[in-house]
Amino acid sequence: MKFKYKAITISGNQQIGKIEASSKDKAVELLQKHKLVIVSIDPIKEYFSFSKIFSGIRKVNSKKIVMFSKELSILLSSGVSLVEALRIQYEQEESGYFREQIFAIASMVDDGDSFSSALTHFPGTFSDFFINIVKSGEVSGKMQESLLHLADYVEKSYLLNSKVKNALLYPGVILCGFLLVGIGMMVFVVPQLIGIFKESNVDLPLPTKILIAVSDFMVHNFAGFVLIILAGIYGFRLYIKTEKGKEKKDTLLLILPPFNTLFRKFYLARFADNLSMLIGSGVPIINALQVSGDVAGNEVYKKVIYSSVDEVKIGGSIAYAFERSDYVAPMISKMLKIGEKTGKLDAVLKDVADFYTKEVDIAVDGLTAIIEPILIFILGAGVALLVAAILLPIYQMSEVI
Repeated sequence: MKFKYKAITISGNQQIGKIEASSKDKAVELLQKHKLVIVSIDPIKEYFSFSKIFSGIRKVNSKKIVMFSKELSILLSSGVSLVEALRIQYEQEESGYFREQIFAIASMVDDGDSFSSALTHFPGTFSDFFINIVKSGEVSGKMQESLLHLADYVEKSYLLNSKVKNALLYPGVILCGFLLVGIGMMVFVVPQLIGIFKESNVDLPLPTKILIAVSDFMVHNFAGFVLIILAGIYGFRLYIKTEKGKEKKDTLLLILPPFNTLFRKFYLARFADNLSMLIGSGVPIINALQVSGDVAGNEVYKKVIYSSVDEVKIGGSIAYAFERSDYVAPMISKMLKIGEKTGKLDAVLKDVADFYTKEVDIAVDGLTAIIEPILIFILGAGVALLVAAILLPIYQMSEVI
């Protein structure tokens, strides 16, 4: 159940918020543990709302995870207990969604749960990777160092993801803008010209006939056209969530030029960075590989990593599974062999991650340089076809006159 409460903090400030608990007494108990003087607490009546449907979409920004990890590490290194550090984080957090999660985590830790166990209740915010690093910090007694490394990792991962997203955002925005302009032309401009063309009794060229047919369909079936587009998007999203659909989509990203080079380097950088940190934090190699596979972000590489887990279980080499994949550069398998032989796999993987991170930067710059002329060509061709379809019949009409 969820409860809405009003309370007074130790400093005398009024605090209003929401809390989830099994009963009202449990909610009061949890609030009192945070040294709050309760003024009022009432259950929240839950009605049907669209917010419930989309509640799973809400996510905590990566920047917040970075700050959460760094600040928690600093507080722990200053001698503050974990529960008290979490309560301080709770009090200063502005996001209501993340604030509720921190509150619940602090309460669970205060009740005797381990920090890593409490984090598992929020898989949408804290990944398996994050939880395993925290667990290794608990076992080794170096929680603050683990959190600081995590903060650096999340920040680096966030920057890497942002570079790739920004590289894809530019062509996406341009193409969407061109599509909207095209639809506007079909719905509002072309219908004004159709009457003139029909009255002229001129034999219309094929491009104009196609243009008129498309325009007629969109004008007279606009609601149906929109529904077809939305149904197509919805069906595509459902399909790529299936195992087969996700694998096909991920494979396409790795073979479709000019994006294939960028995505291959991006996923290899992520894998090397993940595995390096897990091994360096003391996570057993099999567990480290399994977690790396879970957070790989691409079904193709996920299968390769899982194959390496099977190899390690029978005493084989991690590199063997990577050698057999067409989507892994030979350098990766060679570096893995060197790391296994020297016993410095985490250090070797860190070098690989740094190398491919720089390669992603180069690939992003190269992709931007390639995409611009491609977009200019596509837009130019689209405009040329549209203009030709409109001007050709006008030219024919002038000849008749």
